[in-house]
Amino acid sequence: MISVARYNQIYDSLRRSKRWGTDSSILRFAALTLVSTDLADPGEVVREVADRLKTAAGGFSPMASDLRQAVAAMLIRRKLDPEVVVIRVREALDLFKRHKLRKGGAHPFLAALLLVLDSQGGEVPEETISRLKEIIDRWKTDHYFLTGVDDYPMAAMHASRGGRVETLAVEVETIYETLRRRRFSRGNPLQLVSHLLAFSEYGSHKAADRFIRMAAGLRSRGQRIWQSQYDEVALLVLSGVRVDHAAAKVILLRDELRAHKPKPQASIAFSIAAGLVLAEQAAKTSSLRGARAAANLRAVQALIEAQQAAMVACMIATSNAATAAATR
Repeated sequence: MISVARYNQIYDSLRRSKRWGTDSSILRFAALTLVSTDLADPGEVVREVADRLKTAAGGFSPMASDLRQAVAAMLIRRKLDPEVVVIRVREALDLFKRHKLRKGGAHPFLAALLLVLDSQGGEVPEETISRLKEIIDRWKTDHYFLTGVDDYPMAAMHASRGGRVETLAVEVETIYETLRRRRFSRGNPLQLVSHLLAFSEYGSHKAADRFIRMAAGLRSRGQRIWQSQYDEVALLVLSGVRVDHAAAKVILLRDELRAHKPKPQASIAFSIAAGLVLAEQAAKTSSLRGARAAANLRAVQALIEAQQAAMVACMIATSNAATAAATR
């Protein structure tokens, strides 16, 4: 059973085992990745795998930052060897360079990692990276100034799927324009929403409509929906949970999380609560039989992890920028 109590058990274990300089906020997202495992006290295991990632990747890699805590949780849940994964990620990044994609920084690393995870720790086919490049280039034709390296993780996830790139681009743009016309603020957060909702089986118009209704349901229950919360709303849409039930559930979980010491920031509590709703739905899906149910489960879990990783990367970048400004 996935619950706030279970989540707090995992988070408290990670916090007890963390080093002094590790950002506790990042551990909250690592705990969300591990909440559906059978690990009772994963703190030392996560720390060990994170250290192995740093050693294998080197001091100038994104794995030298606290991002490695979130990545360690991903690998532990999948039972993958960190040294092997680092090798596969490096190979994928070399292919990024061959296809004229950027290979340095957190977002390219995350994109390559997601492709390696999709390959279950194996080599990433070069045609998948070629498709990633095609997707990025096509997205740039619609939003040249918005599309950049931060879109690599979402493009990587779409690159692993079938279908025509042009069809994907039309769906993404339809969602973006539909939501913009409904007064959702344009910009990178709305573009991320369009990339996420393109995974929906509802179709672009219905997915956008569910997003609008989900946001309204959350607002009616007192949750402010800033641009920074758009991606959580999108993931709730993708969960397939009925709009009114999902909105009520996420508010209940948010308040439970805020009651536990140390109390998370309101925005992080909302993000974790949305992740718990998704994790619970993924657990229900895993009890179903059939290849389609299994594929949907993997997609939901990958979306959760991509959202967490992107959020962590953003937090790290913001922190580094603030530190650099303070030292000038």
